Amino acid sequence: MTQITSIILPFFSLIALGWIGGKSKIVSHEGMRGINGFVFYFALPALLFRALGSRDFDLIWQPDLLISYGSATLVLFFCLRFLAGRMFQLDRSCATLFGFAGTVSNAGFMGLPLIIGLLGEAAAIPLIVALAFDLIVTLPVSLMLLESAKHKRTTGTVGPNPLPKILRGTVSNPVLIAIVCGVIASACDLDWPGGFDYLLELLGAGAGPAALFAIGVALVGRPIAEKRAELGAMAIAKLVLHPLIVFAAFYLIGSLSEIEVKAVLLLAALPTAGNVFVIAATYDRYVVRSSSIVLITTAIGVVSFSLFTLYIDPIATWAAKGP
Repeated sequence: MTQITSIILPFFSLIALGWIGGKSKIVSHEGMRGINGFVFYFALPALLFRALGSRDFDLIWQPDLLISYGSATLVLFFCLRFLAGRMFQLDRSCATLFGFAGTVSNAGFMGLPLIIGLLGEAAAIPLIVALAFDLIVTLPVSLMLLESAKHKRTTGTVGPNPLPKILRGTVSNPVLIAIVCGVIASACDLDWPGGFDYLLELLGAGAGPAALFAIGVALVGRPIAEKRAELGAMAIAKLVLHPLIVFAAFYLIGSLSEIEVKAVLLLAALPTAGNVFVIAATYDRYVVRSSSIVLITTAIGVVSFSLFTLYIDPIATWAAKGP
């Protein structure tokens, strides 16, 4: 519990400092957009490129783990996106962000240090594989759907042939460019100068704190209690349904080791990632709900994740054995 709170309390503190900065007018909402621009166009791409490019490609390519975790995550993502449109009458952009918030865990800033601290270094590889799927598949799919919705919103219609514009908007996205380049660098086993690596490390280290600070600024004057049903549904999806459906996929596959199952189930049980807010703010859609769900799932996650760790051993044994 001490290990969990030692990571989560600084997380909350950064959000609180952002709220203080916004409340005291030290940082305006325009300033928040500037911070978000730094994260989206510089810090986050550097973090993602370095995270993927510095890993051995064999660590990323593990078919059983990718298929089980990936299929569970995508099924939940599209189900949530569909239900968000039907139940809450959200437009395509907001429904995409709803599904994204319900399936993408805070792996980089919380999950890796926390889960490796709990399970040891052996947990690093399955965590990297699951994180790679989120970066290589879930995130680009979400960005393409957001670009498609943005095109339709701008033109008023999908048009006769919107695909070129949608693809241009997607492939020019700095986050996606960083992911593709990182995978290529990993596959080619590229090595880069120490100075460049240090630059990437400096930029990447700023992504988490800056995103969390911007979340705090975004919450100023915005009641978190708005749209309680939406927030509740997203929180249940992220903290309950995501680990549950990942467990079901692992159980059906039945070929993974217990340490792999433990690490990725704990990953799925983590709160919503802060980059959901970064992307929402960049596309100027669902910003308040995205910032709120990061805060709420993190608050609830202190208790839910702690309880989950108490029972992870028998749960992982059950899933690893399969049917």
